[in-house]
Amino acid sequence: MKSLFSSPDARQIRGLFAAIWLLLAWTATAAQVKLDLLVARGLSYTNVTVLSYNATHVFFTCQGGSASVKLRDLEPDLQERFNYDPAAAAGAEKQQAADEARYRESIAANMVAQAQQAALAARRAAATSADSLADPVSDKSLIGKPAPAIEGGEWLGEKPALEGKVVLVVFWAPWSIPCRKYIPVLDGLQKKFAGKLAVVGVTSESEAEVADTTEPKIGFASMLDPEAKFRATVGVTSVPYVMLVDPQGVVRYQGHPAAITEKQVEGILPKAAE
Repeated sequence: MKSLFSSPDARQIRGLFAAIWLLLAWTATAAQVKLDLLVARGLSYTNVTVLSYNATHVFFTCQGGSASVKLRDLEPDLQERFNYDPAAAAGAEKQQAADEARYRESIAANMVAQAQQAALAARRAAATSADSLADPVSDKSLIGKPAPAIEGGEWLGEKPALEGKVVLVVFWAPWSIPCRKYIPVLDGLQKKFAGKLAVVGVTSESEAEVADTTEPKIGFASMLDPEAKFRATVGVTSVPYVMLVDPQGVVRYQGHPAAITEKQVEGILPKAAE
């Protein structure tokens, strides 16, 4: 359960409680001092019962309610009665002003933080949707950006026609067991969505190593990227790795192929007709 004192408003309440406890810590209790009249700064209070006092103020009830006045505004005899020390009072007021300034600053900082969090939440909400396959968490991500051109390498066989299709670029290596595990899955996607989806394999290994990969048999087009330039452009750090591009050439997903399902591919296929 979320704590009652975890919200910004609750933090303000905690600050108020702290101020009250600080006040109590340096406030002396009066021994039921009763006065018929107390005058301070031209104001008169009658039927006074002093509750407590500190270095700067005296707190009391009176006819009509309760009040407090500064010791410096009392008559000299009352100042002496309540141990008024001008130097101590000045120091206490200076400290109180500093504490209040810090409290106001903390409130302002909390308000700024809340505004920043709200703005961030709004930006995140605008950047995602129920149709998103994944959302970027880094400026280096290609999701939502135009896909880099698939070029610079040698094609093993005829270069595939990609225009107007969903393109699933697969970065793989012949020696990788996880890569070989996903080859049948990728072949299955291309067969199911024939003419609408093009699966393109990209590897930095040699043509001979690719040719030696007979099980499972690769049914999609492949490009050699011997210097790994295209792989670096996409930001691939492990294999298998895929980049899903919609018919408009915008990257919709990049990452592990396990996240790509038939339903997700179907979700962006209608865009081919737009």
